Amino acid sequence: MKKATLILVTLAGLLCIWTAAGQAFQVITHDMMEKETVMKTDLIRMVDNFIVLFDTSGSTNEMVPGRNVTKIRAAKELLAERNAWLPDLGYNAGLYIYTDNKTLMGTFKEVVGMQPYNREAFAAGIAKLPDKGQGPTMLQAGLSGLGKVLDGLSGKTAVIMFTDGTFTVTRGPKRPVVIARELAKKHDVSFYLISSATSDTNEKLLEAVSTVNGSSRVVPLTRFLDNPTYLSGALFTVKTTSYQRLKPVAKVVGVQMDNILYEFNSADISSEHNEKLDKLGDYLQKNPNAYVIAAGYTDSTGTEEYNLVLSKHRANSVSDYLMGKFGIDANRIVTLWFGKMNPVADNATSDGRRLNRRVELAVGGI
Repeated sequence: MKKATLILVTLAGLLCIWTAAGQAFQVITHDMMEKETVMKTDLIRMVDNFIVLFDTSGSTNEMVPGRNVTKIRAAKELLAERNAWLPDLGYNAGLYIYTDNKTLMGTFKEVVGMQPYNREAFAAGIAKLPDKGQGPTMLQAGLSGLGKVLDGLSGKTAVIMFTDGTFTVTRGPKRPVVIARELAKKHDVSFYLISSATSDTNEKLLEAVSTVNGSSRVVPLTRFLDNPTYLSGALFTVKTTSYQRLKPVAKVVGVQMDNILYEFNSADISSEHNEKLDKLGDYLQKNPNAYVIAAGYTDSTGTEEYNLVLSKHRANSVSDYLMGKFGIDANRIVTLWFGKMNPVADNATSDGRRLNRRVELAVGGI
């Protein structure tokens, strides 16, 4: 429990660092950190509901590349770990499995039905998940069954779906991309596809599903195992409200940067920000255990969907810069996007809108 608490506190601390004001690029030693330590943060709920779809088919018995664990066991252990520290912000939540053991139409089974999120009930449901998969994969069954669950919900829903992108071709059900597109058109839903795909065909299928709207995405299972930030970005964000000063000690604990600002309707990085990004890239090269979180935002102009896509492009612009110029591995860059959520200034003014068109940066793993 101490480890789980430490993970959440560290996560909140990192997210808080990116909202603080300061120098363009600043290595925070213990004396700086203790002179300006965050006292209070607000966790802002991003969705009203979340649904976990867990793949229990035979293909999940394959090993996770580079790890001595099967896909199904890694996913189950990951869920248990994340559930232990997930803050209860008033979500409705449900846990379901999908596979095909008996019929070509597939099966969709409730483990924990949709209800106000309860950590203990969810933990009990996760414990019931099998350690070994069986039967062919029916991605269509998972998405089709999901539709019935979504019909009974209101508000925004995040669907966290564990899948390797394989599916069985049958005459009856529609293709996965078609089903996902229809669900996104009918409901306010975001797909977070936790991918253990090992073939180009399966990877392309999941990428296609993730393009049904701007808030959906694919996260490789290995990245999801290493970075709890991906789950937090799906369900909540963090806003700093105050900080305090303490005594100095000389030990590096983090990095603080100004936000990267963007022109209206643009995801291009202005040359004025190259120097600070170059310093960040150089720092990441010299500190191989460090990683960066890049969170994209927009001002309030335009539709929610358009702003989500634009904020995604802004976060990716920083990722592309660091990978292209400094060779930073993609696994060390966590990109999140929130559209017009969590403004730092008044959208009623041109100066405020300018400050809201941003990518916030934080470095962890020091």
